[in-house]
Amino acid sequence: MLELKNVSAGYGPLQILWGISLKVDTGEFVSLVGPNGVGKTTCLKTIAGMIKITEGEILFNGIDISNMYVPDITKQGLSFVTEGGCLFAGMTVHENLRLGAYILKDKKQIAELEGFVFSLFPRLAEREKQLAGTLSGGERKMLSIARGLMSAPKILLVDEPSLGLAPNLVDDVFDTLVTLNKEQGLTIFLVEQNVHTTLEITDRTYVIEQGRICLQGKSGDLLNNDHVKSCYLGLT
Repeated sequence: MLELKNVSAGYGPLQILWGISLKVDTGEFVSLVGPNGVGKTTCLKTIAGMIKITEGEILFNGIDISNMYVPDITKQGLSFVTEGGCLFAGMTVHENLRLGAYILKDKKQIAELEGFVFSLFPRLAEREKQLAGTLSGGERKMLSIARGLMSAPKILLVDEPSLGLAPNLVDDVFDTLVTLNKEQGLTIFLVEQNVHTTLEITDRTYVIEQGRICLQGKSGDLLNNDHVKSCYLGLT
């Protein structure tokens, strides 16, 4: 479904990604983990069209999306849930959700998607008319994921969903992602700092260090990898 081939990218003269190659197949739950500042978020932004590549290509369902603009990539079926959520604080939960469906024209489909995300996040249904800026941190995270689902994506890119959340809310968010993948069949590409939990819930994982992929494999196998245990799990 999604494939990066020797992708390099960065911010102006500052190169962050160096020849990144990875794949996410249909129905998979794949993660990208690594230390802070090594290119995880840059990788997602590059896939989503927010940063242009300097080398390589990005294929989505066989189509080269490397030079597409963000709205056109979204129309291809890719949705990016950013770390901060990028919610409109002065708009209601309902209005934020409807903005997530801006590429859709079928009112029935939009209503069905809204019903689906409310069933997935009952707390949002209770706060449908509440301003997004007045929601708790956990509720804002729910809303950002829900809005990402409103475009009926084929793949969901999720950046650091646990950041800043209490442990019990982190579990809720991860449980939701697992449900979307295992029960709804949604393909997910996750960037996350909580390496142990990420390796427990995903199918495959790529490890990025200094802008390059240094390890990859089945997530369960990487749990027992000496480098991963030493650098990311605090085990020796």
